[in-house]
Amino acid sequence: MKTILNISTFIFVVLTTSCTKGITDWNIDGKNASDVPAYTLFTTGQKALVDAYNSSSVSVAPFRVLAQEWTENTYIQEAQYNFSDYNANAGWWQRLYGTSTPNGGTTVNPGVLSNLEAAKKKFALDISDPAVMRNNRIIADILEVFTYHLLVGTYGDIPYSQAENNTIPYPKYDDAKTIWTDLLLRLDTCISGLNETANSLGAADQVYNGNTAAWKKFAATLKLKMALLLADADFATASAKALEAVNTGIFSSNDDDAVMHYDPSSVTNANPLWQGLVNSGRHDFVPSNLLVNIMSDWNDPRLALYFTKDSHGEYSGGVPGAGNGYGIFSDFSPAMQTPDYPGVLLSYVQTEFLLAEAVERGIPVGGTAASHYNNAIVASIRYWGGTEADANEYLLQPAVAYATATGNWQQKLGYQKWIANYNMNWDSWSDIRRLGHPNLDVVNPPIGAKGQLPLRFTYPANESGSNAINWQDAVNKIPGGKDVVGAKLFWMK
Repeated sequence: MKTILNISTFIFVVLTTSCTKGITDWNIDGKNASDVPAYTLFTTGQKALVDAYNSSSVSVAPFRVLAQEWTENTYIQEAQYNFSDYNANAGWWQRLYGTSTPNGGTTVNPGVLSNLEAAKKKFALDISDPAVMRNNRIIADILEVFTYHLLVGTYGDIPYSQAENNTIPYPKYDDAKTIWTDLLLRLDTCISGLNETANSLGAADQVYNGNTAAWKKFAATLKLKMALLLADADFATASAKALEAVNTGIFSSNDDDAVMHYDPSSVTNANPLWQGLVNSGRHDFVPSNLLVNIMSDWNDPRLALYFTKDSHGEYSGGVPGAGNGYGIFSDFSPAMQTPDYPGVLLSYVQTEFLLAEAVERGIPVGGTAASHYNNAIVASIRYWGGTEADANEYLLQPAVAYATATGNWQQKLGYQKWIANYNMNWDSWSDIRRLGHPNLDVVNPPIGAKGQLPLRFTYPANESGSNAINWQDAVNKIPGGKDVVGAKLFWMK
């Protein structure tokens, strides 16, 4: 089992490029401190990524609400697919790009890419231990790939090839599929370049404590995930990359999960869920009735692990798009509302669902769709604190068993992955968009919804002013030539 360190245990150390990019285009950024240690920059970027992915803020990551795992109580804009008030499309963009956001300005939040890129550049200048510094750069680059796959999977075309070049304040938007293909190539280079016999980041790495073998598995598992997302757009490439990932070695148990534990002694370093649900003193969210009702109907043993009972001793959820009063419905489990609740980026449960999907698509990854489906559900129930007996009993139900569950493979996997990915918010939204299940526009359309489920985020408003030419070029390439949430991304059918 991997060693997990609390953020507070990391003592900031010394001395920033990609395993595929050089530093010839780098100059000193006068707007940012030039003496921040590389390890500090890496830790800041890594934490910013986990924070953003796990955030409950509707001004950054309203994906739990979009996926109807949660819904809203009083401020119901996001549940009705209205982003104009809290500007999640801008918040998510700024959190991930950071100070190297395409308009060249600074942001309140430190950002992921800006810190990781700066760390890579400083690591490249440190010749004290070339093997260690190469591993450091590669691990930072793997996290950059993860970050860009979130950006492409949210917006479509984005600034990429020029995004981290501080000499270009107004970068072009690159084609989304072209970026995706390059990201897969970057992962190939990273996987082959990692030196498992050499050390790496150590305590600066809050996920794997510098374990290069664990990062190789992470990169291969991310490659599998990205390959399957590509399958409807380019099956040949998706199949080849998925097989390469499996042959490299992917997650094989919950112990492989990419997890960061938060620090309960620090408000700043506590889990974003605790910050939003407890420390804020607010009660903005409630479980969605669709998720609660389906889990209840299927006697899901995770129901008591996800939620508390309401005042009537039942499990209940709020209506998406409606004004749901606080205290009427079930609440989120106490465990999720602790300051040290872990943040996850990538999991073994996801891996097994991806393998089941690969089998159904005819990619020879081994095993059967049913065996991988079962493995995923058992691992999910065990992860949340249930027993193997609980899982086996759950799988015996005709509504759950792979052979008898309703619908095609997309529906079977879609529903169970949606349940299992509870608290992995961006991925829940993504799987709904690409697998089509649960079809929220049909089974539980929000009251007062402004159209159907958003398939992407529009670009931040300031892009149309500060980076107008490149923004307009990107908008012109969207089907219909308008920057709208209903436009499909390249990997959607």
